[in-house]
Amino acid sequence: MSALLALALFAQTVASTPRGVIVAHDGVIELQGKWKSAGVSAPGAIAVSDKKAAVLDEIHDHVAIVDLETGLATLKRTRATPVAVAFAGNDLLVVDRDAHVIEKIGSGSSIELANDPEFLSVTNNHAYVYSRIDGALQEIGIEPFALLRTIRIAPFASAMQCDAHNAYLVYPRDARVRIVNLVTMQPAGELRAGSVPVDIAIAGDPTALTATRLAVADPSAKHVWLGEGAQSTGDAVARGFLRGVLGLGLFGPNETEFPTRVDRVVALGTRYLAFDSATGTLYSVTKKGTTVIAHGLGPHAFALTPEGVAYWQNGTLVAEKPPQ
Repeated sequence: MSALLALALFAQTVASTPRGVIVAHDGVIELQGKWKSAGVSAPGAIAVSDKKAAVLDEIHDHVAIVDLETGLATLKRTRATPVAVAFAGNDLLVVDRDAHVIEKIGSGSSIELANDPEFLSVTNNHAYVYSRIDGALQEIGIEPFALLRTIRIAPFASAMQCDAHNAYLVYPRDARVRIVNLVTMQPAGELRAGSVPVDIAIAGDPTALTATRLAVADPSAKHVWLGEGAQSTGDAVARGFLRGVLGLGLFGPNETEFPTRVDRVVALGTRYLAFDSATGTLYSVTKKGTTVIAHGLGPHAFALTPEGVAYWQNGTLVAEKPPQ
């Protein structure tokens, strides 16, 4: 009963969309000042495209799909325990953990996955799903909808992010980020990542000066570690030479310390937020240090926006610009 009450208390989801910030809460989805539609009773993970948003309810096995312009919403049944959702063009993909499948909503099609699928990423018109117990990363073609390749890495990763070339998987026990090349579907090395890393975000795309920028949350050390992702030796040498010519460091300090055990990191472009799930504390990060944005937030109740940050607290959507 306590667990159910806690889920109800923190059952809010906030997301930034091309038409503004939407909030799923109390059985509704709304774009404040524009429309309000029926949603799901226990909103969780959310996906956004240019025209639609989709909110999962993993307790009741539903997904609510809403048109961002009109607010017209459709409720669809999923298989057992939907935990991850993403758009691939016009197609909506949902990973159902207990059913061990990824399904294309509305088509009736599904593909069997390895045991305990949890993380989903869409890039280069392919979907990638990592399953924790089997330690399997599976590549899914969108059209036609089919399983293409599978690689066994290591079990029990706690998070995954993909860029255009690589998948990055976090392993708390080993204090490692393992890398898989998505072109070859082969291991591509690993990175040291603090003491007990648990979450990762891509906090910057590759540039002439840096490879993909990674932010890794380490609650044991109360740090977010910053570093570069995979790159060829030639690219690394060229970027190092260019930084030397310009007299630049890598990109500032490679770690940021927090007063509490931050265990999540969310990024938009080169900006990122850190979150402490135990206390619901949300932090912004600036060149001057860390700043508390809010306390007591739910795990999905905040989002980075092009203008700053938005979060749902005490029945109100708050939007503000982070400190510089």
